Amino acid sequence: MSRPPSSMPGHSAVVVGGGVAGLTAARRLAQQGLSVTLVEGSRRLGGQVHTTWLDGLPVDVGAEALVTSPATTALLAELRLVDTSIAPRAGATWLATRRGLRRLPAGVGPAGPSRLRPVVSSGILSARGVGRAALEPLTARRHRGVADVSVGEFVTGRFGREVAERIVDPLLGGIASGDIDRLSLRACAPQLAPLLDSGRLVAVRAVLHRPRAAGPRLVTWARGLASLPMALMDGVDLDLRLGDRATGVTRSTAGRYAVRLASGEVLDADAVVLAVSSAVAQPLLRDLVPAAAQALSGTRFATVATVVATFPRSEALACPTLGGTGLMVPSSAGRLLKAATFLSTKWPHLASSDLFLVRLSAGRVGATAVDSLSDDELTAALLADLADLTGFDTAPLRTVVHRWRETVAQHELGHPERVRAARSALAEHPGLVLAGASYDGGGVAGCLRSGEAAARSAVESFTEEVAAP
Repeated sequence: MSRPPSSMPGHSAVVVGGGVAGLTAARRLAQQGLSVTLVEGSRRLGGQVHTTWLDGLPVDVGAEALVTSPATTALLAELRLVDTSIAPRAGATWLATRRGLRRLPAGVGPAGPSRLRPVVSSGILSARGVGRAALEPLTARRHRGVADVSVGEFVTGRFGREVAERIVDPLLGGIASGDIDRLSLRACAPQLAPLLDSGRLVAVRAVLHRPRAAGPRLVTWARGLASLPMALMDGVDLDLRLGDRATGVTRSTAGRYAVRLASGEVLDADAVVLAVSSAVAQPLLRDLVPAAAQALSGTRFATVATVVATFPRSEALACPTLGGTGLMVPSSAGRLLKAATFLSTKWPHLASSDLFLVRLSAGRVGATAVDSLSDDELTAALLADLADLTGFDTAPLRTVVHRWRETVAQHELGHPERVRAARSALAEHPGLVLAGASYDGGGVAGCLRSGEAAARSAVESFTEEVAAP
């Protein structure tokens, strides 16, 4: 989207939600010359990007990194964040299996292996599981032409249940905090939709379609991922309303939008971007666009928690497993621990301290343990799982706990259709748009793209208004 200064003078917009998607949308709208008010219910901007400090070190208790792409790299260049970005170190990622910890094989992605040889030699699968995985050339067309399929069904149909349960569940299921047998392939792994449509092989695509340029990579910054939302606000004029929340959206007497706030204030605007979860957007839209509110009612959310602990570096590095970058645990293991990231091994900017940081994650959709445990109980249970899996049982020097209650949207079967239905209903109200992870997914990068698209849609509504006879 072109961004000439003051290209839409006289127009105003309200952005509800101060996460990455909302900040991106607000930035783009302000750059187009709109008067932008950003409403955020908490006292902090960034949403699920949240960097705190532990023993003088920056730790991210929400999203840990940004996955780059050509689009995100262009935005980072605009924000002057390219040269200061930090990539993780290479290292082993461990999978918890019935045979102990095993390295995640090379070439494994969210929908199965693109190379079978590393999987065969990894020791993760049984002999029967290896044999079943090798049958993909005979099973690849099983789902050809279907509208959508769960990740679990796709992987099981291609490679067998062992690959689904032992590799894809801890990988994609852990990241999404969800059930791979309910997660939509088109929503959670859209890059694989062409394979679903064509019946081509997953396990040979890396050979047949070698990338010509470097692929996406993870990045963060020396002061944590919070550097990104801070940069998004830099250089733009926004009217921030922190600690207040929207309670409804209606049409004003002048035909514009009226956004009611909990404080009693009513904000008039030509455009409204709802950069909040579908659970928050639904009641806001109930009166004005009931069809959109109804379409958004089917999304489930997972409650998750992050515990970051510091240890003496010398003691941590005496455990060989902590020399890797982290470990992932399948849901079938019956443990509270979902994943552990060895931050001081993974990130170069944390490697020089005498402290060693470990990040522990818990929580999947439908599970109640995270809600039922106190902070001390949660920390103790996760550390016990870590000790049992790795042998590292040193008491932490300090810990920090952060909970994300009903926060992680589940993009399950039917999700793409529900989002399309909601946006179709909103099309009758130009300038009223949705943005964020609840709708478009894709982590932090997906939120950046969603915020850009929302701002573009709002500006296009003004352009159409001017062009109308």
